[in-house]
Amino acid sequence: MRNRPVVVVVVAAVALAAVGLATVHAAGLAFPGRSALWPRQLAWLLVGSAAALLVARADLRRLQDRRALLIHGALILTTLATFAASGARDTHRWLHLGRLNVQPSEPLKLGLVLALASCFSRPAEGPRPLRDLALPAGLLACTLIPVLLQPDLGTAGVLALIAASALALERFSLGARVTLALGVLGSLAAVWLTLHDYQRARLAAFVHGADPMTAGYQSDHALRLVGAGRLLGAKSFAGSEPYPLPEAHGDFAFAVWAHEHGFAGAALVLALYLALVLAALRIAAGARDRFEAHVAVGVAALVFWQAVINAGMVMGLLPVVGVTLPLISYGGSSAFTCLVGVGLLASVARRSTTA
Repeated sequence: MRNRPVVVVVVAAVALAAVGLATVHAAGLAFPGRSALWPRQLAWLLVGSAAALLVARADLRRLQDRRALLIHGALILTTLATFAASGARDTHRWLHLGRLNVQPSEPLKLGLVLALASCFSRPAEGPRPLRDLALPAGLLACTLIPVLLQPDLGTAGVLALIAASALALERFSLGARVTLALGVLGSLAAVWLTLHDYQRARLAAFVHGADPMTAGYQSDHALRLVGAGRLLGAKSFAGSEPYPLPEAHGDFAFAVWAHEHGFAGAALVLALYLALVLAALRIAAGARDRFEAHVAVGVAALVFWQAVINAGMVMGLLPVVGVTLPLISYGGSSAFTCLVGVGLLASVARRSTTA
């Protein structure tokens, strides 16, 4: 069956979106004024699905050279435009377009995928030399700096991991690998110096533990919700009491789902992500050229790393850094970006040799 990987991707994405709507609705019941969040999420999902259909019919070869870089450059400028908008709690992550709030750093992830794919679209004879790292490194720096200044440590981490996934597909010379390692260490030191006090407190709370009533409040209550779900979930609790997490509909939506559907429901969600990522990698393996293979791997990396970070954050395995769970957490920009990523996978599969 030639289209099997695409079918798996679409079915998994639809199932995850349905889980997201149910979770946002359940979490919204706990807070006055948030019960209407799920219709907004549905609207974004419909808009994202329409965009995905358009992208699926597009020829990605037209983006292989300068167009991909121009798109990414435009998304960086849009991200910078958030600093001209009024921010909440010293953060500048959204553009306010009337009643519509857009987070440009979400589509920026796909912009980075396309830009890096363009950088590595031409094959190299043997290991790539150091000079082949110059453009990708510059693109990554220009992408990370405005995101870190917003500040949005979680999104910056996902962007860095997307770049690392792209680099993992390439062979580099020893000198390039040594330079890359030194650059990563230097970048980590620079990022640490730019962190805000509350971000350092969250990282310290993860490493050393923290008072569950202060810095450890979110992680402690999320873990309690997950544990209370047991095997099949605490269905009698659903919607009857307020969830003790202010962001239960957002970054901690996985905790709400695990509480209401237990270990079985949580395992189902993780299995859906695994199926989507493996199907995306199969599409990448059958891509007709390096550019489209990099695009498919980039989309797979986006979904994989966000799911891993968010689930790890909720279960206390990773620090709380603010990363949405793809297609499940409330957030129109995030849902739209993920669905456009599904469209990119369908476009690659349409010309694939094996899909």
